[in-house]
Amino acid sequence: MKKLAFGLVGLVLIAVVYYFTNGSAQIIRQAKQQLNNELSTLQQSGFSVKERKSEKKKDHFIVSFDNPEKIVQYLNAQGAQMRIEDAKAIKGLQVGVDAAYLPDSYSAVSLDLYPVTLPESMRKELGEEDKKLVNHLRGMLAKKALLLHIDFNKMLSGFKGYIKDINETIEEDGEKATIAAKGMTFEGESKEEKISQFSQKIALLSLDAGKALQVKVSDIDGGYIRTGTTPYDITSRYRTGSIAVHMEPQLSLQIKNIENETKNSVNQGLLKSIVTTKAETVEINQAQKKYTIEKSRFDFTAENLDVAALEALQKTEPEDEAHINQLTQHLLSKGIVLTLNKFSAKKITENGKNLNGFDMNGTVSIAKSFDMNAVSQNPLLALDAIDIRTHISVSDELYALIIQDPRAMIMMMMVPPATKEGKKIYDIVFVKGKITVNGISF
Repeated sequence: MKKLAFGLVGLVLIAVVYYFTNGSAQIIRQAKQQLNNELSTLQQSGFSVKERKSEKKKDHFIVSFDNPEKIVQYLNAQGAQMRIEDAKAIKGLQVGVDAAYLPDSYSAVSLDLYPVTLPESMRKELGEEDKKLVNHLRGMLAKKALLLHIDFNKMLSGFKGYIKDINETIEEDGEKATIAAKGMTFEGESKEEKISQFSQKIALLSLDAGKALQVKVSDIDGGYIRTGTTPYDITSRYRTGSIAVHMEPQLSLQIKNIENETKNSVNQGLLKSIVTTKAETVEINQAQKKYTIEKSRFDFTAENLDVAALEALQKTEPEDEAHINQLTQHLLSKGIVLTLNKFSAKKITENGKNLNGFDMNGTVSIAKSFDMNAVSQNPLLALDAIDIRTHISVSDELYALIIQDPRAMIMMMMVPPATKEGKKIYDIVFVKGKITVNGISF
């Protein structure tokens, strides 16, 4: 039951965001009296338009997600990335659209978007025994419990809007789950009929299923800006005040002050992505032990990712192994480099005892000569095409905790670390099938 309830909100929000992201340009043109042309485009792109009602300053219609393959192709071309599996999951979803022209001093056009029919996959999963849940979901749709509102300004160069607050409790088989979402607002700017800048805020997202599971995410604030000519040239920054997860009595987790930055850029068809995530504190309570991690950082870079191959993989059916292998070979032939620039924590405590911290970095490089067909016949050939270099530094106190695990103790007895400035060090290099640890060959 909880899975279904949570999945409902997830699917609907995904559908609405995808429609909004790719459709903003179309909506702007609708305000310029080209509604018919744009609805025709949707109908040729995997959607159907139903129950059209037009008045002088109002329009109403329903957009149905009918053809997953065409929808993926259309949305990806517009820069709203979607996998074929996701499109199939929302097949049959119908979204109502109410448009009002010149409704106030700010807006040239205002839109309300809301689901009116559940996806086919969800309708099939809900059987006769789920009648109570089905009735509740139908009631949510009837009262437009899931609704996105957006206003476009008179210059058609900017927009703002919100997602209606959600507070729904669903009961089934004696179980109860409450889903809440509050304070969801967004705004942005458009240039040449494409979103050039977007920001959003979410005050609260929560799932309360009693002692079994409680999740609360609060104070999300961030957005993105386009930095180039392709849909992938984007820099995004987000900050989250806290994430809390409770599963009594097994686990309690709280992460505070999370910052995430992603910088994507495309050069000659190859994508470079830099992801940095930082957290002020992470608190974990498990098995009568409390761990605190302070000032953690994860900094990762992926380079030489072929955009055309990635896009083709998104459109490929999972069952088409031959095509997937062909595209994967093309992807690997560009010489992918994965770099862990930094993964660290300044301080770790166990039940109040200071264990200090750790620091590690490394790279994995795949040679352009990597041949999947040859490797499938002789896996040892992969050793010549992969280059791995890793540096690990942990405090003496943390090292002492790690070797309490018998498996770790055996491994570290076989390959002892170097000691430098009160820290245990491992420098690991794997090149052409040869591995060295702290300069010693194995």
